[in-house]
Amino acid sequence: MKIIRQGAVSAITLITAFLLLISNLASAQDGALENPAAGSTQSGIGMFSGWHCDAENIHIELADGSQVLAAYGTGRGDTAGICGDSDNGFGLLFNFNLLGTGEHTVVALADGVEFGRSTFNVLRMSTGEFLSGASGQATVSDFPSAGHSVTLQWSQAQQNFNIISETIPAQGEGGVLDNAVVDSQWNNGLGAFDEYIGWGTCFNDGGEGCASLSWATVDDEDRGSVIEVTYAADAGVAAIFTEAAPPIDMSEYAAGAINFDVKVIDAGENTTGWIMKVDCVYPCTSGDQAIGTAGGSGWETVQVPVSRLVDGGLDLTKVSTGLVIWPDPAANELFKYRIDNVYWSK
Repeated sequence: MKIIRQGAVSAITLITAFLLLISNLASAQDGALENPAAGSTQSGIGMFSGWHCDAENIHIELADGSQVLAAYGTGRGDTAGICGDSDNGFGLLFNFNLLGTGEHTVVALADGVEFGRSTFNVLRMSTGEFLSGASGQATVSDFPSAGHSVTLQWSQAQQNFNIISETIPAQGEGGVLDNAVVDSQWNNGLGAFDEYIGWGTCFNDGGEGCASLSWATVDDEDRGSVIEVTYAADAGVAAIFTEAAPPIDMSEYAAGAINFDVKVIDAGENTTGWIMKVDCVYPCTSGDQAIGTAGGSGWETVQVPVSRLVDGGLDLTKVSTGLVIWPDPAANELFKYRIDNVYWSK
């Protein structure tokens, strides 16, 4: 009888251990602590985040043994296949500077049971847990790929730097618009801004979303396919433009010019001619440049030195529009023109 009892106890012990192992494995498979990633370096304010299929509460246990309750139940559609539903996300906003510089390990608990952990590093600046009143901006070159650059700006609220813009290198030969086709580097295409829609824009729709002007591809007897722009009888201030997002570094054209050909079909009452500009992400711009009359007697080439635009405020490292052009709004009613062969030259 003694031997049987010992065997029974051993069997029960093995079964209990096995069930505990299965339970722990199931718990691990039911959730994950995804951030901060193991081996990463953290600073400033960030997140403990991840997912768990089914829990009443999610806590993050710090190295000192203290536990902090995380928000739980946010949408995570990517977990539906595992959990059978999607309200499984959790997150805890946390100032990593509080942990101090060095290596730290945290544990994620679902109703007190561990389902994830991460060991990571923290870098706290010499200014301590929270830096106030500072500002700063920096450019990182060749990121996220060769020739590209991003601008970083300090955020006090996040105690970290944010990417606020990206600039890509110019491509091709400086083309903007030719044969009614926008060059691919101006990837947002052809659009317009319009005073009569609250200075909003319409894009790649022939002006259907704008009130003051419209445009279309027409067959010109001398040029073939070109863009024709027509202003309404009661037009407000409006202009067509090509746009790139992210902006383009056009520094290599600093000594060159912007070139375009225009042909006025109907000048209406306009006698003062054209205005143009180039933008470098609002509010950065070259400023409005009056360039006089052109195209009244047929196709005419206009050339504007890039240096003139730089003098007006253009930042060549982040050009966002290839050309913005419009007739003087003092007399633009029923103005109709054609435009072709728009390009930057060195």
